[in-house]
Amino acid sequence: MKITKLAGSILLLIVAAFLRNGFAGDLPVGAIARIDVGEGPVNAIAYSRSTNQIAVAAANSIHIYDASRYKKQMVFTEHTNSVLSVAFSPNGKLLVSGGSDKTVRLWKTETGKLRRTREEHAAPVNTVAFSVDGKKFWSASSENDTTRSWYARDGGRWSSQISSKKYVTFIAIACSYKGATVARARAVEGTSDCTIEYRGGDHWYIKGGHIDSVNVLTLYADGRTLATGSADMTIEVWNKADTDNPLHTLTGHTGGVTAIDFSVDAKRLASGSTDKTVRLWDLTTGQATQILIGHTGEIGAVTFLEDKALAGIALAKGKAVASGDSDGTVIIWDTEKIVSVD
Repeated sequence: MKITKLAGSILLLIVAAFLRNGFAGDLPVGAIARIDVGEGPVNAIAYSRSTNQIAVAAANSIHIYDASRYKKQMVFTEHTNSVLSVAFSPNGKLLVSGGSDKTVRLWKTETGKLRRTREEHAAPVNTVAFSVDGKKFWSASSENDTTRSWYARDGGRWSSQISSKKYVTFIAIACSYKGATVARARAVEGTSDCTIEYRGGDHWYIKGGHIDSVNVLTLYADGRTLATGSADMTIEVWNKADTDNPLHTLTGHTGGVTAIDFSVDAKRLASGSTDKTVRLWDLTTGQATQILIGHTGEIGAVTFLEDKALAGIALAKGKAVASGDSDGTVIIWDTEKIVSVD
């Protein structure tokens, strides 16, 4: 009888470990968990500390996970084409998404109910962002260089910016932690040049040094710090204080750079690549500190599991990074347990 109970207890422990992480032997070094979404590729990941949830945009759906046990809670399926961008409101009760179906959708995360769908964009919605107070959110599309703002309460239009320029390939939006700055960055098609514009008309321009096209860009919430990732396998980090010279040119990836994210304090950068690896960079030195190996597909999304929306209240440093790949797999990495680069 004792042997039977012991065997049963061991089996329960194994099952619990599998439900949380998958079989331990299958996890890469430094990984906390692997999430097999069941759809792919993974295009975007967002995290809310308020609700401790992770949103994963994979193919046409958005999958919501409990970030404590990495258990799937619900799936949003109303997009009719690939979901490209997701963002939580500061209190975590709302999620905004943009997709290749040219729509912006607003969701209630407690129930999964779709609150609003907006169809004013004329092209895929590349990026979305919430204001610090959660009352408004922004969406942007490369077609005609369009940025739109919406009231979160009723999904109504707040304002819009539409340009006749059709050479923009990527747009990023940043809302400052203090709510004082709203900025957007845009890349010029076929070059590594970028323009950063502020609400009110101020702007700055950089002429990048990439020798191939820009694949991805991200704008830090201060509106003054920009990172661009290129098919030339490098990343350039810029600050408004010096628009002639990048702060750093980060090298080491052996494939094109496809995903980048600033840490909440802007002291680190995470990057993903077609080389199927994720790298963490120290932005005080410009050197890679960690290489995360374990994905079987090209990386499509990386994010620090830090709540940037609450950074103005508590600048909490996260200890984990999430990365998603073209196979529909998300890996959660413990940055304190990953072996550093020599």
